Amino acid sequence: MLTVKKLADLLGLSPEVIRHYTHMGILKPVVNSGNNYKYYDEQDLLYLANIRVNRSLGLSLPQAQDFQSGSVQDQRNLLAERSQQLSAEIEKLQKLQKRLTEVETFLAQAEMCTMEGVVKDVRRDPIHSVYTYGLKKPHTDQLAIVQQWSKLFPFVHFSVKIPKEELNDPNFGGPYSVELGLGIVHKYLEEFHLQSTPPVETIPEGRFLIIYLKTYDILNLGPKDLKPLLDKVLSLNMSFTHSSSGRLLAIEETPEGPLFSILIRVRISD
Repeated sequence: MLTVKKLADLLGLSPEVIRHYTHMGILKPVVNSGNNYKYYDEQDLLYLANIRVNRSLGLSLPQAQDFQSGSVQDQRNLLAERSQQLSAEIEKLQKLQKRLTEVETFLAQAEMCTMEGVVKDVRRDPIHSVYTYGLKKPHTDQLAIVQQWSKLFPFVHFSVKIPKEELNDPNFGGPYSVELGLGIVHKYLEEFHLQSTPPVETIPEGRFLIIYLKTYDILNLGPKDLKPLLDKVLSLNMSFTHSSSGRLLAIEETPEGPLFSILIRVRISD
């Protein structure tokens, strides 16, 4: 016969665990009427050891008890169900890890942002956006898409639109007619099977000029803020073929207020 301490030592548990299982009726020791000590036998040892194995598989205590009392087929069914749960949890964690990597990518790009702006000449896949803020009255279809896309952050990003007519106008004094909404790059639009028909605005793949900048006021951007971008398109003797599809990268708190790191991405001719 085994005392509480002896049984606990044999299984690498604390006596409190043995008492807990006893209190729940999982273990049924013999009680010595003389000293009121509880004694356990080898069957209790094996039963508790198996319960602990079942618990280590991620089964709840009631599930572990059901497992213990079921047939071999019942036990296999329960483990198959647990395996499906684990697969779903793994998929969820992998998706979360992918999201974390995506956010890290945003922050890496934010490091390129300066108050003067850094311009790059790059090729990009199609970009899809839908805008609601800045419009006089968003259409119901636009609002419905925003509600759907907002569930996919950070694969979806905050998008900044500046009309190409204003960007291409050398006499435009500003501020630009900025609209805000949500955007998504083409690979994620395909991965999540999202619609790309209007009111979604699509900018086709090709050559883009991108300016990385910091600003305290996204809604009051003007030509002076985008001067390096405008100078670059003039030096190429080109014009912008589409409105911008900008992207909010990060927000930092400063004594002067929130400082936004953004990129403004505008399509030019190939």
